[in-house]
Amino acid sequence: MQATDAECPLCMEQLEIDDVNFFPCTCGYQICRFCWHRIRTDENGLCPACRKPYSEDPAIYTPLSQEEIQRILKERKQKDVQRKQKVTENRKHLANVRVVQKNLVFVVGLTQRLADPELLKRPEYFSKFGKIHKIVVNSSTNYAGPQ
Repeated sequence: MQATDAECPLCMEQLEIDDVNFFPCTCGYQICRFCWHRIRTDENGLCPACRKPYSEDPAIYTPLSQEEIQRILKERKQKDVQRKQKVTENRKHLANVRVVQKNLVFVVGLTQRLADPELLKRPEYFSKFGKIHKIVVNSSTNYAGPQ
């Protein structure tokens, strides 16, 4: 786990870029600035790890340079792109899969004359079988499969 992936142990939120080098206590226990402020103002003001009182100034805080911020943001963006590609890759095999459900009808081979959602809602077509929640008409034959 990298420093940019670290979480605040109190609120379990991912540490922001500014919080990566923020250690409010001399014991080295790292929390986000939001939790540090909340502990100091609304609670007992003691470090959750060693129970020493927090001072007004954090023990260790070195702000990141612009280059480091840009590098971290670039890494996060790259990880996000890789994650999205992996999800897309994992779902490719689902492109031709149809899920059978009691409330879903998949109709193939309708003529263009009948491919109108309002027309298909009429009692002579689908509404005689029950309430219609949604009709989607896809004129592409990609989803029709072999005919």
